[in-house]
Amino acid sequence: MAFDFEKPKENWEYNYKNDYETTWPKSLLIFALILLGLVVALKFGFDFLNNREESVIAKYDKEISIAKENFPVDNQKTVLTLAKSVKNLKTLLENKVKTSEVLTSIANNTHKDIYFTQMNTNVENQLVEITGIANNLSVISQASIAFAQLEGVENVDVKNVRSVGSTITFNINLLVNSSFFK
Repeated sequence: MAFDFEKPKENWEYNYKNDYETTWPKSLLIFALILLGLVVALKFGFDFLNNREESVIAKYDKEISIAKENFPVDNQKTVLTLAKSVKNLKTLLENKVKTSEVLTSIANNTHKDIYFTQMNTNVENQLVEITGIANNLSVISQASIAFAQLEGVENVDVKNVRSVGSTITFNINLLVNSSFFK
């Protein structure tokens, strides 16, 4: 059996023309129409969802206004006063001076041969004034070095050093930053 692979000339020319026809403008037009339809559908869908959510918000606003009207005026004033008080307390607690921590840090860094007779703190001027009694000058210098190494202490001034009998009286002023009291 012999196969004839040769095609008739007319059919071959006809198929050749059909195979290479340009169809991209039609495909582009169909793609553009589908994309346009999709965009229009999405726009109307989002508008519908937006209107539905606005109606839900309006419903809740109406419920809130009804609840506000039913809530007694005295209670409204009480709630507002409570809210202001809580805000004021929060501010006070944030700015509160933690005296116990200040005293503990000073006590832990005090030389064992020093006795304090008086201590004043001034938060506004950021100053701690210590008056005390020591056995000798080296104890006072060791104490001033220890205080200078405390966190938050910026400067240590030793003033009014006087010898009274076998003891020495002195004043130590600690200039501190605002974090020292917090």
